[in-house]
Amino acid sequence: MPTRSHIRKRLAVDKQQLLILLVAAVMVGSFFLLVLWPKQQELSNLGTAVVRERDEVSQKVLLSNEGIYVSARISALRKCQQQLENRLPDEPRLAEFLQAVAQRVQAEPGVSHEIQRTEAQADAAVPAVPMRLRLAGPYEGVHRCLAAIEDLERLNRFRRVCIRREGDDGRVVAEAEILVYYLPPGPAPQARQHDAANTASQTVRG
Repeated sequence: MPTRSHIRKRLAVDKQQLLILLVAAVMVGSFFLLVLWPKQQELSNLGTAVVRERDEVSQKVLLSNEGIYVSARISALRKCQQQLENRLPDEPRLAEFLQAVAQRVQAEPGVSHEIQRTEAQADAAVPAVPMRLRLAGPYEGVHRCLAAIEDLERLNRFRRVCIRREGDDGRVVAEAEILVYYLPPGPAPQARQHDAANTASQTVRG
């Protein structure tokens, strides 16, 4: 029959475990509200806005090379275009993204990761490559890794995040599905001019 001291010890252990679960739930909820939700709002109108900005920057760079803009503007326009391409390149460029993820994980001692590409699904706004990420290690380090990966310069979005305990030593396992966005290359300037000419011709005929 359990003694009174034994029962007290069990109650203390149960309270400690409950406190740990409550703290973990609060931190996960904060991560969703403060990190994932604002990013999802940002992506809602990203498709059309990015395409429009990309076309404007490309056209200005083209006009600068042709001498319509002053030469002092060329470097600034090219820098702006480079920043946009780093955030949303013309192709998946997964090697660069995987290297950036590995660097973020290496900065957290005791955290290991696995990441692999999954089956692609159509996205109406912006094309993306789906990835599955698995992190294992101390809760604080795993949490910081998730935030750092989500905050990479390359635009990405977490669709699902699941965090569970692994053993009784404070280690957790986090599994997440990530969409890594990119933009397909647009039509060449000659093709755009040809399409515009055809449209104007059809309008006149109509």
